[in-house]
Amino acid sequence: MSVAPTEIQSLTAASFEAPAKFREFCRNGGEPLGGIIGGKSVPGTMNATFESCDPGSSQWLATVYEMGAAEVDAAVKAAQRAFAGNGVNGWRDFPVEERIELVKKLVELCDRDRDVLLACEILDGGKVSELAEGDVDQIRACAEYFCGVARRIPLGDGPGMDVADGVRGFTYREPWGVVAGIIPWNYPIVLTAWFMFPALLSGNCVLIKPAEDTPLSALYIAKLAEEAGFPPGVVNVLPGRGELTGQFIAEHPGVRYISFTGSPGVGQHILRTCDRHGTRMKREMGGNGSAIVLEDADPRVVARMIGRYTNQHYGQTCCTIHRVYVDQKIADDFIDAQREFFAGLKIGYQGEEGTQLGAVINATQEQRILAAQRETVARGGQPILPGGEAEVAGHDGYYIKPALYRTTPEIDCNPMEVFHAFATICPVSNSDEALALANRSPYGLGASVWTKDTERGVALAKQFRDGTCQVNCHNSIAYGLPYGGQGISGGPGAGVNCEETFTDYTQVKAVYVAEYPGEE
Repeated sequence: MSVAPTEIQSLTAASFEAPAKFREFCRNGGEPLGGIIGGKSVPGTMNATFESCDPGSSQWLATVYEMGAAEVDAAVKAAQRAFAGNGVNGWRDFPVEERIELVKKLVELCDRDRDVLLACEILDGGKVSELAEGDVDQIRACAEYFCGVARRIPLGDGPGMDVADGVRGFTYREPWGVVAGIIPWNYPIVLTAWFMFPALLSGNCVLIKPAEDTPLSALYIAKLAEEAGFPPGVVNVLPGRGELTGQFIAEHPGVRYISFTGSPGVGQHILRTCDRHGTRMKREMGGNGSAIVLEDADPRVVARMIGRYTNQHYGQTCCTIHRVYVDQKIADDFIDAQREFFAGLKIGYQGEEGTQLGAVINATQEQRILAAQRETVARGGQPILPGGEAEVAGHDGYYIKPALYRTTPEIDCNPMEVFHAFATICPVSNSDEALALANRSPYGLGASVWTKDTERGVALAKQFRDGTCQVNCHNSIAYGLPYGGQGISGGPGAGVNCEETFTDYTQVKAVYVAEYPGEE
Protein backbone atom coordinates (compact mmCIF):
# COMPACT_ATOMS: atom_id res chain seq x y z
CA MET A 1 0.00 0.00 0.00
CA SER A 2 1.33 3.39 -0.95
CA VAL A 3 -0.64 5.40 1.61
CA ALA A 4 1.09 7.03 4.58
CA PRO A 5 -0.17 5.67 7.92
CA THR A 6 -1.04 9.13 9.23
CA GLU A 7 -3.44 9.64 6.31
CA ILE A 8 -5.63 6.78 7.55
CA GLN A 9 -8.17 8.22 9.96
CA SER A 10 -11.38 7.03 11.52
CA LEU A 11 -14.73 8.29 10.26
CA THR A 12 -15.09 11.80 11.65
CA ALA A 13 -17.86 14.24 12.52
CA ALA A 14 -18.48 17.66 11.09
CA SER A 15 -20.43 20.14 13.19
CA PHE A 16 -24.16 19.47 12.84
CA GLU A 17 -27.30 21.33 13.84
CA ALA A 18 -30.75 19.85 13.34
CA PRO A 19 -32.87 21.67 10.72
CA ALA A 20 -36.15 23.25 11.77
CA LYS A 21 -38.07 20.75 9.65
CA PHE A 22 -36.69 17.88 11.72
CA ARG A 23 -37.59 19.60 14.99
CA GLU A 24 -41.08 20.32 13.70
CA PHE A 25 -41.53 16.69 12.64
CA CYS A 26 -40.43 15.48 16.08
CA ARG A 27 -42.70 17.91 17.96
CA ASN A 28 -45.69 16.81 15.82
CA GLY A 29 -47.85 19.65 17.14
CA GLY A 30 -47.38 18.46 20.71
CA GLU A 31 -48.74 14.96 20.06
CA PRO A 32 -46.77 11.69 20.02
CA LEU A 33 -45.81 10.40 16.60
CA GLY A 34 -48.15 7.62 15.56
CA GLY A 35 -47.60 4.53 13.50
CA ILE A 36 -48.43 4.72 9.79
CA ILE A 37 -51.23 2.33 8.83
CA GLY A 38 -53.19 2.58 5.59
CA GLY A 39 -51.70 6.00 4.90
CA LYS A 40 -52.80 7.48 8.24
CA SER A 41 -51.00 8.25 11.48
CA VAL A 42 -52.56 6.18 14.26
CA PRO A 43 -52.10 6.10 18.04
CA GLY A 44 -51.68 2.76 19.74
CA THR A 45 -54.64 1.13 21.47
CA MET A 46 -52.27 0.04 24.24
CA ASN A 47 -52.08 3.74 25.21
CA ALA A 48 -48.30 3.32 25.54
CA THR A 49 -45.57 5.64 24.32
CA PHE A 50 -41.80 5.64 24.39
CA GLU A 51 -39.19 8.34 24.06
CA SER A 52 -36.71 8.61 21.22
CA CYS A 53 -33.55 10.22 22.61
CA ASP A 54 -30.17 11.43 21.41
CA PRO A 55 -27.69 8.82 22.73
CA GLY A 56 -24.90 11.38 22.88
CA SER A 57 -26.76 13.77 25.16
CA SER A 58 -29.75 11.76 26.50
CA GLN A 59 -31.92 14.65 25.34
CA TRP A 60 -35.49 14.03 24.22
CA LEU A 61 -36.14 14.10 20.48
CA ALA A 62 -39.68 12.77 20.11
CA THR A 63 -42.42 10.79 21.81
CA VAL A 64 -43.72 7.83 19.79
CA TYR A 65 -46.81 5.65 20.17
CA GLU A 66 -46.10 1.95 20.57
CA MET A 67 -48.05 -0.32 18.27
CA GLY A 68 -49.79 -3.37 19.73
CA ALA A 69 -51.51 -6.48 18.42
CA ALA A 70 -54.53 -4.49 17.22
CA GLU A 71 -52.36 -2.13 15.19
CA VAL A 72 -50.38 -5.00 13.67
CA ASP A 73 -53.63 -6.66 12.63
CA ALA A 74 -54.93 -3.36 11.20
CA ALA A 75 -51.68 -2.87 9.26
CA VAL A 76 -51.80 -6.39 7.84
CA LYS A 77 -55.40 -5.88 6.71
CA ALA A 78 -54.58 -2.48 5.19
CA ALA A 79 -51.62 -4.02 3.35
CA GLN A 80 -53.76 -6.93 2.13
CA ARG A 81 -56.36 -4.51 0.76
CA ALA A 82 -53.67 -2.45 -0.95
CA PHE A 83 -52.08 -5.58 -2.38
CA ALA A 84 -55.28 -7.04 -3.82
CA GLY A 85 -57.20 -3.83 -4.60
CA ASN A 86 -60.56 -4.71 -6.13
CA GLY A 87 -59.04 -7.62 -7.99
CA VAL A 88 -57.49 -5.64 -10.83
CA ASN A 89 -55.87 -2.48 -9.46
CA GLY A 90 -53.99 -3.67 -6.38
CA TRP A 91 -50.30 -3.02 -5.86
CA ARG A 92 -49.59 -6.50 -7.22
CA ASP A 93 -51.22 -5.45 -10.50
CA PHE A 94 -49.24 -2.22 -10.99
CA PRO A 95 -47.02 -2.45 -14.07
CA VAL A 96 -43.38 -2.51 -13.07
CA GLU A 97 -42.74 0.90 -14.64
CA GLU A 98 -45.46 2.45 -12.47
CA ARG A 99 -43.88 0.96 -9.35
CA ILE A 100 -40.51 2.27 -10.49
CA GLU A 101 -41.92 5.74 -11.07
CA LEU A 102 -43.28 5.92 -7.52
CA VAL A 103 -39.98 4.70 -6.10
CA LYS A 104 -38.16 7.39 -8.08
CA LYS A 105 -40.51 10.06 -6.69
CA LEU A 106 -39.80 8.81 -3.16
CA VAL A 107 -36.05 9.01 -3.79
CA GLU A 108 -36.38 12.58 -5.06
CA LEU A 109 -38.25 13.55 -1.91
CA CYS A 110 -35.57 11.89 0.23
CA ASP A 111 -32.98 13.97 -1.62
CA ARG A 112 -35.05 17.10 -1.05
CA ASP A 113 -35.23 16.40 2.69
CA ARG A 114 -31.74 15.00 3.00
CA ASP A 115 -30.96 17.27 5.97
CA VAL A 116 -33.91 15.82 7.90
CA LEU A 117 -32.78 12.25 7.21
CA LEU A 118 -29.24 13.19 8.23
CA ALA A 119 -30.66 14.50 11.50
CA CYS A 120 -32.37 11.16 12.00
CA GLU A 121 -29.07 9.32 11.56
CA ILE A 122 -26.89 11.74 13.53
CA LEU A 123 -29.21 12.68 16.39
CA ASP A 124 -31.53 9.66 16.67
CA GLY A 125 -28.88 7.11 15.64
CA GLY A 126 -25.79 8.73 17.15
CA LYS A 127 -23.66 8.63 13.99
CA VAL A 128 -20.84 10.95 12.96
CA SER A 129 -21.68 12.91 9.82
CA GLU A 130 -19.09 11.20 7.60
CA LEU A 131 -20.86 7.88 8.11
CA ALA A 132 -24.38 9.35 8.10
CA GLU A 133 -23.78 11.04 4.73
CA GLY A 134 -22.83 7.70 3.20
CA ASP A 135 -25.85 6.02 4.74
CA VAL A 136 -28.30 8.51 3.26
CA ASP A 137 -26.60 8.06 -0.14
CA GLN A 138 -27.70 4.41 -0.01
CA ILE A 139 -31.34 5.37 -0.51
CA ARG A 140 -30.74 6.39 -4.12
CA ALA A 141 -28.10 3.73 -4.80
CA CYS A 142 -30.32 0.92 -3.54
CA ALA A 143 -33.43 2.16 -5.32
CA GLU A 144 -31.67 2.58 -8.66
CA TYR A 145 -30.12 -0.88 -8.46
CA PHE A 146 -33.40 -2.64 -7.70
CA CYS A 147 -35.28 -0.64 -10.32
CA GLY A 148 -32.88 -2.19 -12.81
CA VAL A 149 -33.39 -5.65 -11.32
CA ALA A 150 -37.17 -5.26 -11.45
CA ARG A 151 -36.91 -4.59 -15.17
CA ARG A 152 -34.68 -7.64 -15.72
CA ILE A 153 -36.60 -10.23 -13.72
CA PRO A 154 -40.16 -10.66 -14.94
CA LEU A 155 -42.97 -11.85 -12.73
CA GLY A 156 -45.81 -14.03 -13.97
CA ASP A 157 -45.51 -16.98 -16.32
CA GLY A 158 -42.12 -18.52 -16.99
CA PRO A 159 -41.13 -20.59 -20.03
CA GLY A 160 -43.24 -23.70 -20.57
CA MET A 161 -42.09 -27.27 -21.11
CA ASP A 162 -43.68 -30.55 -22.14
CA VAL A 163 -43.58 -32.89 -19.14
CA ALA A 164 -45.61 -35.84 -20.46
CA ASP A 165 -47.88 -36.74 -23.34
CA GLY A 166 -50.56 -34.07 -23.35
CA VAL A 167 -49.17 -32.33 -20.29
CA ARG A 168 -47.19 -29.13 -20.19
CA GLY A 169 -45.83 -27.21 -17.24
CA PHE A 170 -44.49 -23.76 -16.43
CA THR A 171 -43.47 -21.69 -13.45
CA TYR A 172 -45.43 -18.77 -12.11
CA ARG A 173 -43.58 -16.13 -10.07
CA GLU A 174 -45.54 -13.75 -7.84
CA PRO A 175 -44.99 -11.53 -4.80
CA TRP A 176 -45.70 -12.92 -1.35
CA GLY A 177 -48.24 -10.23 -0.53
CA VAL A 178 -47.65 -8.70 2.90
CA VAL A 179 -44.00 -8.75 3.99
CA ALA A 180 -42.36 -7.27 7.09
CA GLY A 181 -38.93 -5.82 7.73
CA ILE A 182 -37.68 -5.84 11.33
CA ILE A 183 -34.97 -3.19 11.25
CA PRO A 184 -32.14 -2.75 13.81
CA TRP A 185 -30.98 0.49 15.39
CA ASN A 186 -27.42 0.59 14.04
CA TYR A 187 -28.17 1.31 10.35
CA PRO A 188 -31.85 2.30 10.24
CA ILE A 189 -31.90 4.16 6.92
CA VAL A 190 -29.64 1.73 5.07
CA LEU A 191 -31.48 -1.36 6.21
CA THR A 192 -34.91 0.17 5.66
CA ALA A 193 -33.87 0.87 2.06
CA TRP A 194 -32.37 -2.60 1.62
CA PHE A 195 -35.66 -4.14 2.74
CA MET A 196 -38.20 -1.73 1.31
CA PHE A 197 -37.09 -1.26 -2.30
CA PRO A 198 -36.75 -4.89 -3.44
CA ALA A 199 -39.92 -5.80 -1.52
CA LEU A 200 -41.98 -2.98 -3.08
CA LEU A 201 -40.60 -3.34 -6.58
CA SER A 202 -41.42 -7.05 -6.61
CA GLY A 203 -45.03 -6.20 -5.85
CA ASN A 204 -45.34 -6.65 -2.09
CA CYS A 205 -46.88 -4.32 0.47
CA VAL A 206 -44.62 -3.71 3.45
CA LEU A 207 -44.71 -3.43 7.22
CA ILE A 208 -41.62 -1.71 8.61
CA LYS A 209 -40.86 -2.29 12.29
CA PRO A 210 -38.05 0.13 13.21
CA ALA A 211 -36.03 -0.39 16.37
CA GLU A 212 -37.46 1.47 19.33
CA ASP A 213 -34.15 3.34 19.68
CA THR A 214 -34.27 4.73 16.12
CA PRO A 215 -37.87 5.02 14.88
CA LEU A 216 -37.69 8.49 13.31
CA SER A 217 -36.24 7.78 9.86
CA ALA A 218 -38.78 5.05 9.03
CA LEU A 219 -41.67 7.27 10.14
CA TYR A 220 -40.34 10.15 8.06
CA ILE A 221 -39.80 7.97 4.98
CA ALA A 222 -43.39 6.74 5.27
CA LYS A 223 -44.53 10.37 5.35
CA LEU A 224 -42.57 10.97 2.14
CA ALA A 225 -44.01 7.80 0.57
CA GLU A 226 -47.50 9.24 1.07
CA GLU A 227 -46.37 12.50 -0.54
CA ALA A 228 -44.87 10.54 -3.44
CA GLY A 229 -48.25 8.99 -4.17
CA PHE A 230 -47.95 5.43 -2.94
CA PRO A 231 -51.44 3.99 -2.43
CA PRO A 232 -52.54 3.83 1.21
CA GLY A 233 -51.51 0.56 2.83
CA VAL A 234 -48.54 -0.15 0.57
CA VAL A 235 -46.06 1.30 3.10
CA ASN A 236 -46.88 0.87 6.80
CA VAL A 237 -44.67 1.60 9.83
CA LEU A 238 -45.17 -0.03 13.23
CA PRO A 239 -42.91 1.46 15.91
CA GLY A 240 -42.48 -0.38 19.17
CA ARG A 241 -40.37 -2.74 21.17
CA GLY A 242 -39.23 -5.97 19.59
CA GLU A 243 -40.61 -8.14 22.37
CA LEU A 244 -44.09 -6.65 21.81
CA THR A 245 -44.60 -5.16 18.35
CA GLY A 246 -42.02 -7.43 16.73
CA GLN A 247 -43.53 -10.48 18.38
CA PHE A 248 -47.03 -9.53 17.26
CA ILE A 249 -45.76 -9.26 13.67
CA ALA A 250 -44.10 -12.68 13.86
CA GLU A 251 -47.26 -14.22 15.28
CA HIS A 252 -49.57 -12.82 12.60
CA PRO A 253 -50.36 -15.44 9.92
CA GLY A 254 -51.18 -12.69 7.41
CA VAL A 255 -47.50 -11.72 7.24
CA ARG A 256 -46.14 -14.02 4.55
CA TYR A 257 -42.43 -13.16 4.71
CA ILE A 258 -40.15 -11.46 7.25
CA SER A 259 -36.72 -9.93 6.76
CA PHE A 260 -34.97 -9.68 10.13
CA THR A 261 -31.69 -8.07 11.16
CA GLY A 262 -30.64 -8.34 14.79
CA SER A 263 -29.15 -10.70 17.34
CA PRO A 264 -29.06 -14.51 16.96
CA GLY A 265 -31.20 -15.07 20.05
CA VAL A 266 -34.01 -12.79 18.92
CA GLY A 267 -33.80 -13.99 15.32
CA GLN A 268 -34.02 -17.65 16.30
CA HIS A 269 -37.00 -16.90 18.55
CA ILE A 270 -38.81 -15.13 15.70
CA LEU A 271 -37.96 -18.00 13.35
CA ARG A 272 -39.56 -20.53 15.71
CA THR A 273 -42.64 -18.31 15.96
CA CYS A 274 -42.88 -17.98 12.18
CA ASP A 275 -42.60 -21.74 11.71
CA ARG A 276 -45.88 -22.26 13.55
CA HIS A 277 -47.86 -20.80 10.65
CA GLY A 278 -45.49 -21.14 7.73
CA THR A 279 -44.20 -17.58 7.43
CA ARG A 280 -40.86 -17.53 5.61
CA MET A 281 -38.01 -15.60 7.18
CA LYS A 282 -34.61 -14.41 6.00
CA ARG A 283 -32.18 -13.17 8.61
CA GLU A 284 -28.89 -11.49 9.30
CA MET A 285 -27.92 -12.06 12.90
CA GLY A 286 -24.69 -10.30 13.73
CA GLY A 287 -21.04 -11.19 13.46
CA ASN A 288 -17.67 -11.27 15.12
CA GLY A 289 -15.51 -10.41 12.14
CA SER A 290 -11.91 -11.53 11.79
CA ALA A 291 -8.83 -10.20 10.01
CA ILE A 292 -5.69 -12.16 9.13
CA VAL A 293 -2.54 -10.05 8.73
CA LEU A 294 0.25 -11.86 6.88
CA GLU A 295 3.95 -11.33 7.47
CA ASP A 296 4.49 -9.27 4.29
CA ALA A 297 1.97 -6.58 5.31
CA ASP A 298 3.10 -3.16 6.49
CA PRO A 299 2.07 -3.36 10.17
CA ARG A 300 1.60 0.38 10.66
CA VAL A 301 -0.55 0.89 7.58
CA VAL A 302 -2.67 -2.22 8.12
CA ALA A 303 -3.10 -1.56 11.84
CA ARG A 304 -4.65 1.81 11.08
CA MET A 305 -6.83 0.44 8.27
CA ILE A 306 -8.15 -2.30 10.57
CA GLY A 307 -8.61 0.30 13.30
CA ARG A 308 -10.75 2.41 10.96
CA TYR A 309 -13.04 -0.54 10.25
CA THR A 310 -13.16 -1.69 13.88
CA ASN A 311 -14.33 1.78 14.91
CA GLN A 312 -16.91 2.18 12.11
CA HIS A 313 -19.99 3.50 13.94
CA TYR A 314 -17.95 2.93 17.12
CA GLY A 315 -17.89 -0.81 16.38
CA GLN A 316 -21.69 -0.96 16.13
CA THR A 317 -21.44 -2.60 12.69
CA CYS A 318 -22.31 -6.28 12.32
CA CYS A 319 -19.61 -7.26 9.82
CA THR A 320 -16.72 -5.28 11.29
CA ILE A 321 -13.40 -6.55 12.67
CA HIS A 322 -13.19 -7.62 16.30
CA ARG A 323 -10.68 -10.50 16.07
CA VAL A 324 -7.23 -9.95 14.54
CA TYR A 325 -4.73 -12.74 13.82
CA VAL A 326 -1.36 -11.25 12.95
CA ASP A 327 1.86 -13.04 12.01
CA GLN A 328 4.15 -13.10 15.03
CA LYS A 329 7.04 -11.65 12.97
CA ILE A 330 5.24 -8.28 12.78
CA ALA A 331 2.92 -8.61 15.78
CA ASP A 332 4.71 -6.21 18.14
CA ASP A 333 4.87 -3.43 15.54
CA PHE A 334 1.23 -4.04 14.61
CA ILE A 335 0.09 -3.87 18.24
CA ASP A 336 2.03 -0.66 18.84
CA ALA A 337 0.42 0.95 15.80
CA GLN A 338 -3.05 -0.30 16.73
CA ARG A 339 -2.67 1.08 20.26
CA GLU A 340 -1.59 4.43 18.85
CA PHE A 341 -4.57 4.58 16.50
CA PHE A 342 -7.18 3.80 19.14
CA ALA A 343 -5.57 5.94 21.82
CA GLY A 344 -5.70 8.86 19.37
CA LEU A 345 -9.44 8.60 18.66
CA LYS A 346 -11.30 11.74 19.64
CA ILE A 347 -14.12 10.75 21.99
CA GLY A 348 -16.95 13.26 21.89
CA TYR A 349 -20.48 14.22 20.97
CA GLN A 350 -21.41 13.03 17.48
CA GLY A 351 -22.64 16.46 16.38
CA GLU A 352 -19.39 18.25 17.22
CA GLU A 353 -16.50 18.83 14.82
CA GLY A 354 -13.77 16.22 14.94
CA THR A 355 -15.52 13.51 16.98
CA GLN A 356 -14.53 9.99 15.95
CA LEU A 357 -15.86 7.87 18.82
CA GLY A 358 -19.29 8.86 20.07
CA ALA A 359 -21.79 7.40 22.50
CA VAL A 360 -23.26 3.92 22.14
CA ILE A 361 -26.97 3.69 21.52
CA ASN A 362 -28.40 3.12 25.01
CA ALA A 363 -27.69 2.22 28.62
CA THR A 364 -28.28 -1.49 28.04
CA GLN A 365 -25.60 -1.58 25.35
CA GLU A 366 -23.26 0.40 27.57
CA GLN A 367 -23.52 -2.13 30.38
CA ARG A 368 -23.25 -5.07 27.97
CA ILE A 369 -20.03 -3.70 26.49
CA LEU A 370 -18.46 -2.93 29.86
CA ALA A 371 -19.34 -6.45 31.02
CA ALA A 372 -17.70 -7.90 27.88
CA GLN A 373 -14.53 -5.91 28.56
CA ARG A 374 -14.35 -7.37 32.08
CA GLU A 375 -15.07 -10.88 30.82
CA THR A 376 -12.33 -10.65 28.19
CA VAL A 377 -9.78 -10.01 30.94
CA ALA A 378 -11.25 -12.77 33.10
CA ARG A 379 -10.83 -15.21 30.18
CA GLY A 380 -7.14 -14.32 29.83
CA GLY A 381 -7.00 -11.34 27.48
CA GLN A 382 -4.12 -8.99 28.30
CA PRO A 383 -5.24 -5.34 28.12
CA ILE A 384 -3.47 -3.16 25.58
CA LEU A 385 -6.11 -0.47 26.08
CA PRO A 386 -8.42 -1.40 28.98
CA GLY A 387 -11.59 0.38 27.91
CA GLY A 388 -13.97 1.55 30.63
CA GLU A 389 -16.38 4.45 30.83
CA ALA A 390 -15.54 7.83 29.30
CA GLU A 391 -16.83 11.30 30.09
CA VAL A 392 -17.56 14.03 27.59
CA ALA A 393 -17.89 17.51 29.04
CA GLY A 394 -21.35 18.96 28.66
CA HIS A 395 -22.97 15.75 27.40
CA ASP A 396 -24.72 13.07 29.41
CA GLY A 397 -24.39 10.15 27.00
CA TYR A 398 -23.26 6.53 26.93
CA TYR A 399 -19.56 6.98 26.28
CA ILE A 400 -17.00 4.16 26.47
CA LYS A 401 -13.26 4.12 25.80
CA PRO A 402 -11.87 1.81 23.09
CA ALA A 403 -10.59 -1.58 24.25
CA LEU A 404 -7.80 -3.73 22.82
CA TYR A 405 -6.47 -7.01 24.19
CA ARG A 406 -3.56 -9.26 23.37
CA THR A 407 -4.33 -12.95 23.43
CA THR A 408 -2.86 -16.31 22.45
CA PRO A 409 -4.22 -19.10 20.23
CA GLU A 410 -5.26 -21.33 23.13
CA ILE A 411 -7.34 -18.59 24.80
CA ASP A 412 -10.85 -17.92 23.51
CA CYS A 413 -11.54 -14.61 25.22
CA ASN A 414 -13.70 -13.03 22.49
CA PRO A 415 -16.41 -15.56 21.55
CA MET A 416 -19.41 -13.23 21.26
CA GLU A 417 -20.29 -10.12 19.28
CA VAL A 418 -19.28 -6.98 21.19
CA PHE A 419 -20.74 -3.88 19.56
CA HIS A 420 -17.98 -1.37 20.22
CA ALA A 421 -14.45 -0.23 19.30
CA PHE A 422 -13.23 -3.52 20.75
CA ALA A 423 -10.79 -6.10 19.41
CA THR A 424 -8.51 -8.93 20.42
CA ILE A 425 -5.13 -9.30 18.72
CA CYS A 426 -3.58 -12.76 18.57
CA PRO A 427 -0.04 -13.34 17.22
CA VAL A 428 0.09 -16.57 15.16
CA SER A 429 2.87 -18.68 13.69
CA ASN A 430 1.42 -19.07 10.18
CA SER A 431 -1.63 -18.49 7.99
CA ASP A 432 -3.05 -21.99 8.55
CA GLU A 433 -3.21 -21.34 12.29
CA ALA A 434 -4.79 -17.94 11.66
CA LEU A 435 -7.44 -19.42 9.36
CA ALA A 436 -8.36 -22.14 11.82
CA LEU A 437 -8.79 -19.57 14.58
CA ALA A 438 -10.78 -17.21 12.37
CA ASN A 439 -13.17 -20.03 11.45
CA ARG A 440 -13.58 -21.17 15.06
CA SER A 441 -16.34 -18.61 15.63
CA PRO A 442 -19.99 -19.68 15.23
CA TYR A 443 -20.56 -16.36 13.43
CA GLY A 444 -19.79 -16.00 9.75
CA LEU A 445 -20.59 -12.56 8.36
CA GLY A 446 -17.34 -10.87 7.29
CA ALA A 447 -13.61 -11.60 7.28
CA SER A 448 -10.51 -10.24 5.57
CA VAL A 449 -6.88 -11.04 4.68
CA TRP A 450 -4.20 -8.34 4.57
CA THR A 451 -1.18 -9.00 2.37
CA LYS A 452 0.85 -7.61 -0.53
CA ASP A 453 0.42 -10.99 -2.27
CA THR A 454 -3.18 -10.64 -3.45
CA GLU A 455 -3.21 -14.07 -5.11
CA ARG A 456 -2.30 -15.69 -1.81
CA GLY A 457 -4.84 -13.47 -0.09
CA VAL A 458 -7.65 -14.58 -2.43
CA ALA A 459 -6.78 -18.25 -1.86
CA LEU A 460 -7.05 -17.73 1.89
CA ALA A 461 -10.19 -15.58 1.66
CA LYS A 462 -12.02 -18.36 -0.19
CA GLN A 463 -11.49 -20.59 2.85
CA PHE A 464 -13.26 -18.31 5.34
CA ARG A 465 -16.56 -19.58 6.70
CA ASP A 466 -18.11 -16.17 6.10
CA GLY A 467 -20.57 -14.65 3.69
CA THR A 468 -18.29 -11.76 2.74
CA CYS A 469 -14.58 -12.52 2.22
CA GLN A 470 -12.17 -9.68 1.50
CA VAL A 471 -8.53 -9.00 0.67
CA ASN A 472 -6.97 -5.69 1.83
CA CYS A 473 -10.39 -4.21 2.60
CA HIS A 474 -13.28 -4.79 4.99
CA ASN A 475 -16.94 -3.82 5.58
CA SER A 476 -17.29 -4.10 1.81
CA ILE A 477 -20.72 -3.89 0.18
CA ALA A 478 -21.64 -3.50 -3.49
CA TYR A 479 -24.96 -3.73 -5.28
CA GLY A 480 -24.91 -6.84 -7.44
CA LEU A 481 -22.95 -8.92 -4.91
CA PRO A 482 -24.72 -10.72 -2.05
CA TYR A 483 -24.30 -9.57 1.54
CA GLY A 484 -25.31 -12.34 3.90
CA GLY A 485 -23.99 -14.60 6.61
CA GLN A 486 -23.00 -18.17 7.23
CA GLY A 487 -23.09 -20.03 10.54
CA ILE A 488 -25.40 -18.33 13.04
CA SER A 489 -24.99 -15.03 11.21
CA GLY A 490 -27.61 -15.61 8.57
CA GLY A 491 -29.79 -17.55 6.21
CA PRO A 492 -31.59 -18.60 4.15
CA GLY A 493 -31.76 -16.92 0.77
CA ALA A 494 -29.24 -14.66 -0.86
CA GLY A 495 -28.81 -12.00 1.77
CA VAL A 496 -29.23 -8.48 0.43
CA ASN A 497 -28.16 -6.31 -2.50
CA CYS A 498 -28.24 -8.80 -5.37
CA GLU A 499 -30.74 -10.14 -7.90
CA GLU A 500 -31.54 -13.09 -5.65
CA THR A 501 -32.64 -10.60 -2.98
CA PHE A 502 -35.39 -9.49 -5.34
CA THR A 503 -36.49 -13.07 -5.98
CA ASP A 504 -36.45 -13.77 -2.22
CA TYR A 505 -39.44 -11.41 -2.04
CA THR A 506 -41.31 -13.56 -4.55
CA GLN A 507 -42.57 -17.13 -4.53
CA VAL A 508 -42.48 -19.55 -7.43
CA LYS A 509 -45.06 -22.23 -8.05
CA ALA A 510 -45.27 -24.91 -10.73
CA VAL A 511 -48.38 -25.01 -12.90
CA TYR A 512 -49.25 -28.17 -14.84
CA VAL A 513 -51.84 -28.19 -17.62
CA ALA A 514 -53.21 -31.35 -19.21
CA GLU A 515 -55.75 -31.83 -21.95
CA TYR A 516 -59.26 -32.42 -20.66
CA PRO A 517 -59.93 -36.18 -20.44
CA GLY A 518 -62.02 -37.52 -23.28
CA GLU A 519 -61.51 -34.59 -25.63
CA GLU A 520 -60.47 -35.47 -29.19
